[in-house]
Amino acid sequence: MKRIDIVRAAVRRFRHLPVRTIARHLINTHGDMFGGDLEKARSAVRTVMGRNGEVIRNSTHPDDFQLGERDIKMPVTWIKRKPAYTLPAGLWGILADVHIPFHEPQPLAAAIEYFEAQQVTGLLLNGDMFDCSAVGFWPNAHRDFNAELESFIDFLDILRYRFADKPIVYKPGNHEYRLPRYFVSQAPDLAESPLAAMETVCGFEERNITFLDYFQKVYAGKLPIIHGHEMRTIDRAVNPARGLFLKAKTFAACSHCHSTSEHTARDLNGEIITTWSTGCLCDLEPDYNPYGNNWNWGFALVNVDKSGGFEFENRRVMPSGKVK
Repeated sequence: MKRIDIVRAAVRRFRHLPVRTIARHLINTHGDMFGGDLEKARSAVRTVMGRNGEVIRNSTHPDDFQLGERDIKMPVTWIKRKPAYTLPAGLWGILADVHIPFHEPQPLAAAIEYFEAQQVTGLLLNGDMFDCSAVGFWPNAHRDFNAELESFIDFLDILRYRFADKPIVYKPGNHEYRLPRYFVSQAPDLAESPLAAMETVCGFEERNITFLDYFQKVYAGKLPIIHGHEMRTIDRAVNPARGLFLKAKTFAACSHCHSTSEHTARDLNGEIITTWSTGCLCDLEPDYNPYGNNWNWGFALVNVDKSGGFEFENRRVMPSGKVK
């Protein structure tokens, strides 16, 4: 866009403001076009407004002062489209809410061994794998992001070794979102830096792990899978699966609530609709919520056929380490 067009647009939008204020806005948004010189921007504004002296007004065509209201175009939307990610056909193991480094080694190992025994096609890591407590909002006496990161990367390398030839898809949850939110609040200049992105920090591409966008929906055939924080208050119903049913109104599965549950209902057409929530693989009695939380250890499998059909298996891990 030409400089004169930018100045005209600024004057049209802010002509109720003083000339110098409009000029400052131009310096803040397009300072390079004026060499960072406020007086140059101010002069350009005065020219467009017809206030730069009689000689300049007489030597300038009247059309140069038109602000172009008739040519205003619909503003470009800032919405970021996030197309759903579809898992290929096959048997997928679903891990979620591991919260490294606050994981429970025994049930986590049991889940991994179960996936190996079932010869899964791939893994879906459905959020809150990495706790990111050091960059969280809540006070924490022991904040050591580097140590957390080392533990998490070690876990990723274990998965990559144990499932060497299998695809691993990572859908981030609300705990992974702590990192970009931390940069936005504490270091906004780094918030959009590629060096600060979760996928850069954790080396997902180098480990051949597909890292999805925040709040991106996943489909296992016709089954939508979310983390759970994307549908608020689902844990306040009889159980999370029922809360998910009331919000989703279709087949769906979620994690986030740390509780294995299932809800089935029949619609007016006689179709059976089921929703599921999966258990966690982390500490069941954390300091911030030690008692009466109804959490349990668990994971899931989903078998997807080429037509989009699916079978969902919701598994619990007992205190003994046995999978049920």
